[in-house]
Amino acid sequence: GLGVEFHGVTFAYPGGPDILKDITIALPAGQRVAVVGETGSGKTTFAKLATRLLVPDTGTIRIGAVAIERVPFSSLRSKVAYVPQEGFLFEGSVADNVRYGCPGADDAAVRQAFDDLGLVQWVDGLPDGVRTPVGERGGNLSAGERQLVAIARAWIATPSLLVLDEATSAVDPALEVQIRRAIEFLTSGRTSITIAHRLSTAEASDRVLVFDHGVIVEDGAHVDLVGAGGTYTALHLDWEGSTSSA
Repeated sequence: GLGVEFHGVTFAYPGGPDILKDITIALPAGQRVAVVGETGSGKTTFAKLATRLLVPDTGTIRIGAVAIERVPFSSLRSKVAYVPQEGFLFEGSVADNVRYGCPGADDAAVRQAFDDLGLVQWVDGLPDGVRTPVGERGGNLSAGERQLVAIARAWIATPSLLVLDEATSAVDPALEVQIRRAIEFLTSGRTSITIAHRLSTAEASDRVLVFDHGVIVEDGAHVDLVGAGGTYTALHLDWEGSTSSA
């Protein structure tokens, strides 16, 4: 894995207020980090800055001790994988979409990626296996299935840093288990930043960063933060309330 460091990073969208304010944090190589916070807290912006989808207004970001702006895009694309919530797919087959992460991969290698992630039964169950067309914007697949394809795409790219925005849309429970297990495989041994919308993800991470109004207000393991009576405790209670009533 590659470590990531933010030094004095501030970010605002043009004409808007600061979304992130003077963030300084070091994420060591191989650490699984969950990023949590209310909508608008800055957690998604933080994750996008780590993949260079956004560029900070002030401060520096380093990936593997190299300033991110000095890393060529081609190299960044091979080292950093971003799995968006919606797993944006383009028209073509499942294999075409996965191959985007590793252009030389043949259908067998694509199927192997699903196998590695515990998803081979799912992909073999599609009408035409890995050659099944996903439709326009992946419309033939459900939101959860699109995320499975995006996870396989990230896996086949063998990134050193993984940034993952967990799907918020409800997926059927069987798929939920498969997604969780696939993410477990994908993040194992890699530096990962996951925007966590589920309690189980934060619990399973090595470290939780809690964002509130553009600032990291808490930083520690789930077990230490959950009883601390702060923002994370409140989020945790909210989560437990919504899961028990669901």
